[in-house]
Amino acid sequence: MKRTSHYVALVLAASLVSSPIAARAQGPAPSATVDPAKLDEARERYNRGLRLYEQGNPVAARIELERAYELAPSYRILYNIGLCYQASNDYVGALRAFQRYLAEGRDEIAEERHASVNKEIQSLRPNIASLTISSSEPGVAISVDDVAVGQTPLPEKVLLNPGTRKITASKNGFFPQTKSIVLAGSDNASLGFELVALPAPGAKEKEGGGSALPYVAWGLTGALAVGAGVTGYLALRANADQNDIIDRPGATSGQVEDARDKTRTFSIAADCLVAATVLTGGIALYFSLRKSDKAASGETAARVTPGGISIVGRF
Repeated sequence: MKRTSHYVALVLAASLVSSPIAARAQGPAPSATVDPAKLDEARERYNRGLRLYEQGNPVAARIELERAYELAPSYRILYNIGLCYQASNDYVGALRAFQRYLAEGRDEIAEERHASVNKEIQSLRPNIASLTISSSEPGVAISVDDVAVGQTPLPEKVLLNPGTRKITASKNGFFPQTKSIVLAGSDNASLGFELVALPAPGAKEKEGGGSALPYVAWGLTGALAVGAGVTGYLALRANADQNDIIDRPGATSGQVEDARDKTRTFSIAADCLVAATVLTGGIALYFSLRKSDKAASGETAARVTPGGISIVGRF
């Protein structure tokens, strides 16, 4: 029923904006600036997108519609792309598609239609979280779930869908950092990164005291390991709850899907934290075993040899 209602909404909305999705034979509107071959491909992809939507695959449908838009841009297609995002629970994608639809359609969109789409946009906002990301250094590249969003200082908050999001900060000359954060709809959260500079090549440690980098790296490794253990435990609990729901008489498909999403979210978070723990542990080990062969400097260092670890230096 839910899928059918989405389809009805798609067709009705399409007819209101004279979108080709309401009539498969039309496809994207002809344009003197579009190559006829590209226009034919755009129509084919548009029709394919409609079929995929009817088959209950809004993600694949969206990809085809976006490709049709690239080949033969038309603001009308953007609304249907937004509906596909909405059907796949990507609220941020739907919001941006609807906003682009209004921005590109401008005066061509009837006032009543404009108000209707704005109402749809407002209904999406409670499902979207906003995250303020800052860093101790300017020009730090920020990515969310491996998708670049810009460099610090970011001009505005990052809009994100609910769930566990992986935030990565990187800059040349500094250790990269990755953090995970769990967001719910309407959350207004913040996340900061304190970047640690990489040691300069050949730099000596200060006399009378060693570098703090190994301690920082081991501390971070420990914290990540604890986080990995906690999220791993939560993933196991979520998986057990999922199995209980599947075996429970009368369980709905929505309950099963929610349980699977929860298990998947915690599993991804645990995998990310385990990978980060291994990476940070390797870095910590490297700095712990780093040595200097210049015994005349009066420094001591650890040397890795085939037989084990030895201490070299002058005392």
